[in-house]
Amino acid sequence: MKRFSKSFGMSVALVLLAAPVVYAGARSTFNVVVSTVNRTAEGSMGSARNSTDATQRIYCRTFADNTAGETMRCFAVDTAGTYVSCYSTAPALIRSVQSAGDESYIAFTWDASGICQSFDVLKGSHLAPKNP
Repeated sequence: MKRFSKSFGMSVALVLLAAPVVYAGARSTFNVVVSTVNRTAEGSMGSARNSTDATQRIYCRTFADNTAGETMRCFAVDTAGTYVSCYSTAPALIRSVQSAGDESYIAFTWDASGICQSFDVLKGSHLAPKNP
């Protein structure tokens, strides 16, 4: 019996060593950060939604009509309540905004006139999904 127990224990140990290792995956939080000096705003929509404060938010929208054509506008508010926005009619920026999803990380810049100069969108498994 002792020999059986020893063999059984060794078999279990070998099976456990051969089993693949499971990782939960990286998770990152990107709260909304606004810099009026550098004219930048960035953050993850999921992180903003899941934050414990009721202040921060970041989002963009597109709009189109027969008269004005297409436009895009981005908005951000950080935890301190600093509000910024910009707009653009540049087709490349409009396409980038349209590619963003509910849980994307977004970053945008603007000039002194409030016109968006760049828009960056990141989608990835490490970004926090929005909680209900």
